[in-house]
Amino acid sequence: MTYPEPRNCTPQMHGLIFQTCKTYVIERTDEASWAKVLEHAGIEPRLYLPVSHYPEDELVAILESVAALSGHDRMAVERDFGRTLAPELLQTFRAHWRDDWELVHLLENLEGIAEELRTKTAENDPPLVTCTRTDTGLQVTYRSHRDHPALAHGVLEGVAAVFDDDRRVRRLETTRDAGETRCVFVLEESTES
Repeated sequence: MTYPEPRNCTPQMHGLIFQTCKTYVIERTDEASWAKVLEHAGIEPRLYLPVSHYPEDELVAILESVAALSGHDRMAVERDFGRTLAPELLQTFRAHWRDDWELVHLLENLEGIAEELRTKTAENDPPLVTCTRTDTGLQVTYRSHRDHPALAHGVLEGVAAVFDDDRRVRRLETTRDAGETRCVFVLEESTES
């Protein structure tokens, strides 16, 4: 399956991502720091609604500002934010997966879930995620016109944590070609006792 063309001229992201990003910053700092992040990013304060969509560029600017103001690497911030975002995504899209599923079942069904979401509204534009079982664990491939491999890494780690699965998530490769980011991750049994 090829990744569908972006539907908007300006790539949009789900409001839940922005709302969770605000919570992420405030929980680690305070409300005043969120205002400083927005100011540093050159973004006017607004209420991010989880049912709306906002320009992807705003999220990039916010994450860059968090990194700059905190002194952390942007990819590390994005990955950490992904861990925080995962439970919110799972809760919001709860109707699309079953109670008796384990992590592997969710990952194997993400492609179908994403397709369902794409058909609901024109603004929904989730990445294409596929999962294959291997001899050593699971291989997850993430493909998107958005360039957020660290966020995808963190979301996978966060989803594993929600499912109480102790597999280690390791990124094998990341490529960017013809406007598409492709990341391959493996989820391997933890060797820690």
